[in-house]
Amino acid sequence: MKKRYLSIILFSVFVNLQGQIIKNTEQLKEKLIAINNQFEDSFLRNDSSIIIKYYDDKQSVCMPEYHKALYTKEDIKSYYEQWFSNFKINAYKKVIYEVKQIDNYTIEIGTFNINSANKKGEALVYDGKYLNVWKIEKNVKLTLISEIWGADKAIDGSNFSFIKTNSNEIPKPQIEKSLENEVNKRNQRIAELVTNREGEKHADEFFTKDAIYLTYDSPMFIGMENIKPYFVEHEKPNGVSIDSISIKASRMIPLNNFVIEYGYYYVDVSWDNKKGRAIVTGKSTNIWKRDENGILMLYRQMVNHN
Repeated sequence: MKKRYLSIILFSVFVNLQGQIIKNTEQLKEKLIAINNQFEDSFLRNDSSIIIKYYDDKQSVCMPEYHKALYTKEDIKSYYEQWFSNFKINAYKKVIYEVKQIDNYTIEIGTFNINSANKKGEALVYDGKYLNVWKIEKNVKLTLISEIWGADKAIDGSNFSFIKTNSNEIPKPQIEKSLENEVNKRNQRIAELVTNREGEKHADEFFTKDAIYLTYDSPMFIGMENIKPYFVEHEKPNGVSIDSISIKASRMIPLNNFVIEYGYYYVDVSWDNKKGRAIVTGKSTNIWKRDENGILMLYRQMVNHN
């Protein structure tokens, strides 16, 4: 009788905990929708103060498309102020696709649409996707740790070339050396596969089956069935030579079986037997997750160009 009574108690506790987890996720989404409404209003009023107040004071990371990564709250504020002073935002809408809670952090993925015009009256329609990382503070207060965004189809990066911010040193990881080395080795392997144009291996060796990949000039790719065809096509040889590539990490946040990594890359690429050449630089927000064998796999990743 005692065992049966204890089982009922344990089952009730489990149900309550499960309900609390589900409830918290829904509460987080509701809070994020409310915050996004404030962000939308900020864009329409060309007022960056609301956005900046949510950013973390010490560990802020902002990764705008067609601009270097920003690692201080002051530079992020300067970026937004310059953007707003040069564009009139006529319409702005964010739609959340996914909210994932990892320990006391939340990953928010969604889409956005911006309808704007520059000072000359030239229209810019900017449709894209984003990945935000939030820290859950006491009383479910949300602090914005980072954001990264990019267009669903190619837009002219010169639209944002007027924005100038300070040139600051990229911060180094401040975590256990063993974990830093582990992530670096994974990045080195990615560099090898990109250099050798092995897109299928890139997908198979690095992405979880339920991964979401967000990259430049494309809508989000959801699941391996969509990620693998992208990499197979994107990394076809086609006369392209990767002459030099570097993938490194800046800040990292270890969270049990997950690691949030802010990375950056440098690629020296040529084609037509060196007749054409380009230097491509960019950055990424990577959510690594350990698989059943303890190997770090990409669970969520977003990249964009500088």
